Amino acid sequence: MSQGRWERDEYLEPNDAELEAAARVKKLVVLGIMAALVVVAVLLVNRLRDVSELQDCLMMHATNCGDPADQPAPIGAR
Repeated sequence: MSQGRWERDEYLEPNDAELEAAARVKKLVVLGIMAALVVVAVLLVNRLRDVSELQDCLMMHATNCGDPADQPAPIGAR
């Protein structure tokens, strides 16, 4: 017996489990992309803050802007 056109088309349609699996994969891909964007944004903000501090130091005509210096300890602290 030969199958009709409609029976073949129905057989080729994805079922609910396949659709849910595909949606889950899409959501995981989007979540991964969003996580990567957050990490890049945090790194960019940190870099921009460092550059801003350097620019502020240079605008004050300081000569030791690149030297890391420890802040002095308060009097009486050990």
